[in-house]
Amino acid sequence: MEEWIQVILKVVGLFIFLAIILPIIGRKPISAMTSFDFISGFVIAVLIALIITNVVENVILGIVALGFWLLAIGIVRYLIQKSKWVHDHFYGTEIVIIKEGKVLEENLHSTGITGEELLSQLRRKSIFQLADVEFAVMEANGDISILPKREMQPLTPKDMRMQVSTIREPQTVVLDGNILDEPLNTIGVNRSWLKAEIDKAGVTLDNIFIAQVDSMGELYIDLFNDSIQLPVPTTKELLMATLNKIEADFITFSLQTQNKRWKKEYNQMALKIKEITDKLEPHLKT
Repeated sequence: MEEWIQVILKVVGLFIFLAIILPIIGRKPISAMTSFDFISGFVIAVLIALIITNVVENVILGIVALGFWLLAIGIVRYLIQKSKWVHDHFYGTEIVIIKEGKVLEENLHSTGITGEELLSQLRRKSIFQLADVEFAVMEANGDISILPKREMQPLTPKDMRMQVSTIREPQTVVLDGNILDEPLNTIGVNRSWLKAEIDKAGVTLDNIFIAQVDSMGELYIDLFNDSIQLPVPTTKELLMATLNKIEADFITFSLQTQNKRWKKEYNQMALKIKEITDKLEPHLKT
């Protein structure tokens, strides 16, 4: 058999083998990998390269070695999940390097990074002054997690005692011009509703790249043809405007009528509409 054919067969075979056992390696992103993860992946890559390039002449032995290495990784990962001691041994532990705004020099030295590297990592987190840091810890993968001081943290609705609505994840109902029925069922609508909303926007289904429905039931559309300007969804604004108009109408009716009973009724209805508007306002403004 020609040598180049053997190489192709090895590549295909090892690719299939690696695809089958890939769950053992895991799906951890590169940014979250530790030294153990990098070394494990590096050894796998070297073994595969040695087998493909015939440095390991006996392919079966090479695959057996690769298989045992992957099995060892799988066992270690299982033990890591079951034992904190094993986890700390292979992945290491978190190290506090700043506490109450003060750098812990001994801990910083044990991490192997210098003061300049610390400042560099802080700048990457948009922190330019040590005085702005309340707490910082180096994670097992070498990344630094930072808690800014209270006065340096951005305001949240909770800080301002504002009520906001709970946001559910948007559902993608159209992708590459194709309607997705499962997301439509998830939000409780059907194709007829979707087609009606698309018609309102004045576009065709085959020109839609992505369409999503948010937690308030509004449809956002992204077109293949970006030169087409789509109308901005106004469902929330229209509902708020309608409620405000109804409240204003009841107040007007109460001022115009001379009947004391109806004047009282109109004022009560205006107050009820005002209560409804106040409850809905945080949800309709998100």
